Amino acid sequence: MRSSSRSLLASSLLLSACVEAPLDTAVVGEAPLVGIDGSRDQADRGCHVVLRELSRPSNGSGGYQEQGGSWIWEGDLELSAAAADEGAVASVLYQYGSDPTWWQVDATPAGGAATPGFARYRVRLDGHLPGPGLSGTALTRARVQVVPFARLPEGGRLFDHNRNPGDFDNYELAWSSDFAVRRNDAVCPAAGPTPPARIVFAADHRETQHGALVPGGQVRLEYDVNRLTTCRNARNGMDLWDITAHVRWEPSGESSSASIKHGAMIVDVPRTGARRMAVWFENTAVPGCQAWDSNLGANYGFDVLVAPSWIGGVTAKISRETGDACDGGGAADGGFGFDTWARQRAATTNLCFRVWSPGVTDRDDPQVWQKLDATLRWRARGSSEPLRSTYASFDRRVGNDARFVVNVRGLDPFRAYHCPDVPVTPTPDGQYVQAELEYVIVVNGVELRPASGAYYVARFVDYPSDPWRDANCGGQP
Repeated sequence: MRSSSRSLLASSLLLSACVEAPLDTAVVGEAPLVGIDGSRDQADRGCHVVLRELSRPSNGSGGYQEQGGSWIWEGDLELSAAAADEGAVASVLYQYGSDPTWWQVDATPAGGAATPGFARYRVRLDGHLPGPGLSGTALTRARVQVVPFARLPEGGRLFDHNRNPGDFDNYELAWSSDFAVRRNDAVCPAAGPTPPARIVFAADHRETQHGALVPGGQVRLEYDVNRLTTCRNARNGMDLWDITAHVRWEPSGESSSASIKHGAMIVDVPRTGARRMAVWFENTAVPGCQAWDSNLGANYGFDVLVAPSWIGGVTAKISRETGDACDGGGAADGGFGFDTWARQRAATTNLCFRVWSPGVTDRDDPQVWQKLDATLRWRARGSSEPLRSTYASFDRRVGNDARFVVNVRGLDPFRAYHCPDVPVTPTPDGQYVQAELEYVIVVNGVELRPASGAYYVARFVDYPSDPWRDANCGGQP
């Protein structure tokens, strides 16, 4: 990333020019500095802050609510559970027409159900905006830029680019979209054990893949409509055009199509019969316009990971021995323990397993980790919460198998400077506290369990009192 002193200067001038507090709820904010080097401003494409929808509420008599000559906009903004837990504040910057001022409004916590894995907030824009007094011509030309962001405790800002992929792309309220941002549940869907893979089709005609296409998983297609602008007919300010994404799985031939005009869509990856995904896009408009974005007729292709033929050999090595990462470990089928001795003195604390995939693991391949999506998925034992996911690291080839390792210190609820986020109970003798996790291993969509429907188990034990936890964890062990 590069710095932008011009944006910083503009922000400084903007703040010095507006010294009186406005009568409405907005305050002057710094212009977005997305793309600046450093931690002050960052573009979020990981679903930590996302605008769900924004529109003008009805006044009940055929018009829209207004205040001081401006229409009012209201909408939902969500923060990831992680961002909310760390104290981030959900906010919005907005700017209207030729006025260079960016106004800032903080969102407020909202009732009602949030998207699973997120915290929901309500935002209201009620000043320095277009209103019913505009002429028809001025109304069709009116543009409001909207930039949702999370204000971080350390002073930085995290800007929502989960629907608008470009670093300088903002949401825009305009006549052609009824001055609204409509909800699209394909953008930052409900949190699950693993997020969907993402394929970004950018305006500069580059395609970038983030994450693997895993059988039984999902992929989010993100499309910048500025790639395909041939058909853009409208009537009375309303769009008469669309962009459709076509997906075909090969060699099965299974296919589907859906509109991607609003920037993103979620596609399920078949559990079987798919080795490759072909994608192309069709732009249409009334009457009779048609154009294609199809890699010059060849279609865009992305490989699907192959399900492994075997997963097994699960062992746990908790030892002071520092040689091989896994050799000498005990079978984990009956569970393993991690206690105060292990936490303080063990040099090797690994959970290990092996994978066999013909043509992939039976030869030395430094890229094997890209062909095997190996994860350990876990939660508190006996709970109904969604499984959390931890990637396993490729260790080395063992015969015809690839061996993977997870350092269990990263799963330890009692690890240093960490408040346990799973239930903690006394041990039967009352001298210690314990927490139990249940887990499964998943490689390219294939699960490994000790028995059908069962989970592997890990038991962690610690002293009931720890100075850091006592001071920072609200009295929990």
